Amino acid sequence: MTATVTVPRGEAGTTTALMRQYLDVKARHPDAIVFFRLGDFYEMFYEDAVFAARALSLTLTTRDKGKEDPVPMCGIPHHAARGYLQKLTDLGHRIAICEQLEDPKVVKGIVKRDVVRIVTPGVILDEESLDPRVPSHVAAVAGDARSGFGLAFLDVTTGDFRATLAPSTDSLCDEIARAEPRELLVPKEDSELGATLRRAYPRLPQTPITTAGEAEPLAVLGEIRRGGVDGSDDGASAMAAAAHALVAAARVLRYVRATQLSAALPVTRLTIFRRDDFLIIDEQARAHLELCETMLDRRRTGSLLDVLDATASAMGGRLLRRWLLFPLRDKALIRRRHDAVESLVARHSARTAARKVLGGLGDVERLAGRARLGVATPRDLVALGRSLGALPELQSLLAQAIDALPATARDERLLDLGGDLATDVAERIGTTLRDEAPAATKDGGYVRPGVNTELDELVSIASGGRDRIAAIEARERERTGIGSLKVKYNNVFGYYIEITRAHLASVPADYLRKQTVANAERFVTPELGDYEAKILSADERRVTLELSLFTALRDEIGAAAERLLALAARVAAVDALAALAEVAHRGGYARPEVDDGLVIDLADSRHPVVERLAAAGQFVPNDVRLDAEGEQILIVTGPNMAGKSTLIRQVALSVILAQMGSFVPARAARIGLCDRVFTRVGAGDNLARGESTFLVEMRETAHILAHATGRSLVVLDEIGRGTSTYDGVSIAWAVAEHLHDKIGARTLFATHYHELCALSLLHTRVRNVSVAARQWQGDVVFLRKLTPGGASRSFGIEVGKLAGLPADVVARARAILETLESNSAGPAGPHHVAPGKHEAPQLGLFERAAPAESGVLREVADALRAADLDEMSPRAAWDLLAELRKKLTPPG
Repeated sequence: MTATVTVPRGEAGTTTALMRQYLDVKARHPDAIVFFRLGDFYEMFYEDAVFAARALSLTLTTRDKGKEDPVPMCGIPHHAARGYLQKLTDLGHRIAICEQLEDPKVVKGIVKRDVVRIVTPGVILDEESLDPRVPSHVAAVAGDARSGFGLAFLDVTTGDFRATLAPSTDSLCDEIARAEPRELLVPKEDSELGATLRRAYPRLPQTPITTAGEAEPLAVLGEIRRGGVDGSDDGASAMAAAAHALVAAARVLRYVRATQLSAALPVTRLTIFRRDDFLIIDEQARAHLELCETMLDRRRTGSLLDVLDATASAMGGRLLRRWLLFPLRDKALIRRRHDAVESLVARHSARTAARKVLGGLGDVERLAGRARLGVATPRDLVALGRSLGALPELQSLLAQAIDALPATARDERLLDLGGDLATDVAERIGTTLRDEAPAATKDGGYVRPGVNTELDELVSIASGGRDRIAAIEARERERTGIGSLKVKYNNVFGYYIEITRAHLASVPADYLRKQTVANAERFVTPELGDYEAKILSADERRVTLELSLFTALRDEIGAAAERLLALAARVAAVDALAALAEVAHRGGYARPEVDDGLVIDLADSRHPVVERLAAAGQFVPNDVRLDAEGEQILIVTGPNMAGKSTLIRQVALSVILAQMGSFVPARAARIGLCDRVFTRVGAGDNLARGESTFLVEMRETAHILAHATGRSLVVLDEIGRGTSTYDGVSIAWAVAEHLHDKIGARTLFATHYHELCALSLLHTRVRNVSVAARQWQGDVVFLRKLTPGGASRSFGIEVGKLAGLPADVVARARAILETLESNSAGPAGPHHVAPGKHEAPQLGLFERAAPAESGVLREVADALRAADLDEMSPRAAWDLLAELRKKLTPPG
């Protein structure tokens, strides 16, 4: 695109002064690209122009070409700025919007200009540049690794403002991942922290901020109320425990205020929450479980959220996303949500009708925020008023669901919109603005008749005053005796009188000929000229008056933002709960029993995403039980493609669903509250960090072992497969032992290392299960049913055949396998290596195992087969186990 400087008429000949004005603006905003308004264009100069031309594919030209140092420049039409702003913010840049503050038509000399707002990656107000179902947070950090970190994040479009304290760098990274900020503010003085966070989030735009000399946090926060989670106002203790969180909150608020130079923010409350109040899902668990997006292509389709989000409104969708990323740990709060979902499931007709009303609502949160920020359009306010007007009907429908709640839960208000439905605001908007109000204000036409008497008069005049024109036409016909005389209008010379050629002799002397057309002449009169000037003046005054009336209305609505945002939060909660009920109804989900125990017991459990993608009736449900005092660790074996990974993931997803307040895909479910969900699933190189597949795997495993507790759920898939077989088995064995002996976390451990099945012989809380498969006529049939005991083989060659390996490769693989199975016996497990001894080098392809070792294994197996477990006492069983373990442990 080629742009030229379009200097407004009144500023012609003042280009040197213009550049001084630009340089003054740029000096005040050196870290931003300045969009400098000149007529119908936003112009960029100097280094801004050089960069923008390259980044936005604009033509770079120069200003003052004939001079010794021409100024680089490029520009874009002001009406097309939205797309260019989005491109620049996606690249992590800030843009200062410098507007003309005066009408160039009436100003002599330089028009006054100044920056009216700053657009940043995290502070975007244009609704078309935002995902309506994803928050738009800008976040800030404070503190250090020694004393802990504070993290605060603010969505300027809705006023959602939260902060927490993270005790370590790892926990800080976890919370940043859950907050999903579009921009992160880091102290300029702490380059090490900035580098650490850049490595953790290379795609997240970082903005260094100066913290030296910053004001006290409470002075910055001012009148903003502070409280704990879910509206509790125990602010004093929360603040005392989270000083760094307050510092971070002050930083993000100060930064956002500096971007909105002429408007108040829709921020009335800061919620300080404790991480331990929520089920912690770190970044790797969130990615591995594909909660919000798939791992492969980072798309929403195919994620758990895609299945779960049946919300009818954007604000409900954002809240449901937050619930998914912040599942609860408070049993009472979880049951409140379950009660509400159950009541909505039971009232199908009321739920359907309520969801229909919800589907017709606009985004009340963001519409109220836009009014507060002073950027709402007439169309925005009409959408807000229409949405508020529908809430009494929604409240009436919800009353039926409230009746279905348990008597003890009817005062919890989760399905109650409250006593303030803002009907006065809806009425004020409805009586002021036309139903079909436009998005722009420049042409007016959005204020209803009867709102303002002066406006009605101006509208009458500006619209052409048909009665006045008809009166002039009738008078002139009578005066001239020309019955066909007509008064008409066009855009070339305004109002005129048209007379046919047959009557030209009767034209009065005061008519001035203006144009000749076929069969007629056109004339103007001083009276018509004066009336036209009056109409044009009236139109300008009409537009100005309408804008004034609209601005006053918008300010009035903005002043009610706190009420509207509180109401929107209640509506969003109803929408999220109705969505969970709809999903539960469609999918046959069960209400889970959530308690303080350490048992996870799922009957006919299913994977919510895989089930949806599978053909109807094809998904095989399974019973799964974990008990920290019994079946603490399940070693899950079975061939590739049998469904091991699906099985272990669906247990983790059931826990997350239950604790967020959802029903779960199962016939019945009991969930003992978890504090964290950990996963180690899949593997891949991290080339950006120079880390191999195995290093990534070990780093994630180390993170789990360092942070898991006895109340955690751990999901491990193929630990150790990134290295040699013996190394892998040894590491997997040691990890399982550590989880059993030191941590006690409920664990699902999927593996192809059949040697790990021996763990159940040595550790009391380890159980072997396998996902069944059978061989049939040379092919493998996946039964996908979980059965007790370990798998007898992996069927890897059969899976390779299914995948399309050439027949000669399959045949050769079978021959090699037969040789390996007849000549080589792998270790019974790493326990056969005595302390202080070095493990033998890894076996060659056809190396035989030690005969003595094979004999010991056979002796142990024979003893187990001969044991009569039904008749054996617990003491006798223990003695047998000790004897067999002694046989497996070589001397020394």
